[in-house]
Amino acid sequence: MLTNISREYNVSVVLLSFLGLWPVQSKLTKRFLPPFCFILSISFLPLEILTLYKHGHDGQLMFECLYQIVITLIFLVKLINQFLNYNKIQRLYESMENHWNIFTDDIEVRILKKYSHVAYQFTVSYAGPMLLDVILPLNESRTKNIAVYSDYGVDQDEYFVPIFVYTTVMIMVGINILVATDTMHVSCTVHACSLFRIIG
Repeated sequence: MLTNISREYNVSVVLLSFLGLWPVQSKLTKRFLPPFCFILSISFLPLEILTLYKHGHDGQLMFECLYQIVITLIFLVKLINQFLNYNKIQRLYESMENHWNIFTDDIEVRILKKYSHVAYQFTVSYAGPMLLDVILPLNESRTKNIAVYSDYGVDQDEYFVPIFVYTTVMIMVGINILVATDTMHVSCTVHACSLFRIIG
């Protein structure tokens, strides 16, 4: 059931749950959310490649397109890694849960909690700025802009709302992929450090 892991690494667990990558979720969630995130992330690549092709003469736009393509590929690689190694990652979480059940001495539990708090601090400091900028942007007057420029083949003023919703959801899913996978990997590494500390 992974109750200790869910309690001690709760922020990472919530982020993984939004992607359908947490092992203790309903089968429907695990089957629906990861492909949705994958399709949403990969759907942006053709738009960027088309923009790169159409506006190849504009150096700054070309740089932005290449940057966005690389970031999107990073999101996809991290998501595909989670798909391909799902069983291994689940066994890793189960091993971590077993460690929390095995070590019952007060000193051992204190060490585990101390290191899980280090992982929590890393998660908050790593995710905080990225998520806050999306959720609570700076309180400034801003023009009507789409966060990620791409040539959508339509009038962007006329279709502003659908394009805005698409890019916003895509960015939030991408940031969640990045933050959830990175912070849980760091949490697993910190947990391993706590085991080394316990055994001496």
